[in-house]
Order: sequence, then C-alpha cells, then structure tokens
Amino acid sequence: MLKLHDFCNRAVMMIVAMPDMFPSRRLNMLLLLGSAVAFFGSFGLIRTQTTIDDTAFLRSMIPHHSGAILMCEQASLSDAEILKLCGEIIRSQTAEIDQMKSILARK
Repeated sequence: MLKLHDFCNRAVMMIVAMPDMFPSRRLNMLLLLGSAVAFFGSFGLIRTQTTIDDTAFLRSMIPHHSGAILMCEQASLSDAEILKLCGEIIRSQTAEIDQMKSILARK
C-alpha cells in the first residue's frame, strides 16, 4: 500500500524532475501545496501520537527496543561504564520485549 507521505514525495520529485510532463502550473502548485500540508501534518500526528493506540504503540516499540539491543551488541565499546550500561539495556529491554509480545498475544 502506498502511504500518503510516499505519494507526496513522489509527486514533488516528479514535478521537479520532469516539468515537461506536468504542464498545468495551477495543478502543480496545488499538488505541491497539498504535499507540503500532508508532510507537515504527518509531523504533527507523529509528534502528538494522536493515531497511536495500545497495539500500534507496542508494535512500534518492539523494533525500537531491538535496535537498542543490536547497537549494544554490535558497537565497538571499551568504556567500562558504557559496557555496564549496555548490559543493563540488553537485560531490561529483552524483558520488556517479552512483556510487550505477551500483551500483544492477549489482544
């Protein structure tokens, strides 16, 4: 499914890159304006988390936590305090991922 922001990005790129294919200046301006409104509206929705419910929250947090674990496992770290912190991150976020998966399984 083509997401709104993907459509807006493609519309802007096509109008800018291939102006001869889009001769209607008025329609181009409307598309560019609509794309800008959608772009900034998306930021507003992301910032306020208006459309995020319990399930969407958990589904987005699992990869977020997985990313933190991966960074700790793959980073070339040498500072003892940071290594200790990463150990705590791995333990706590692994447990939180398990908890989030359990909650999702109930829904």
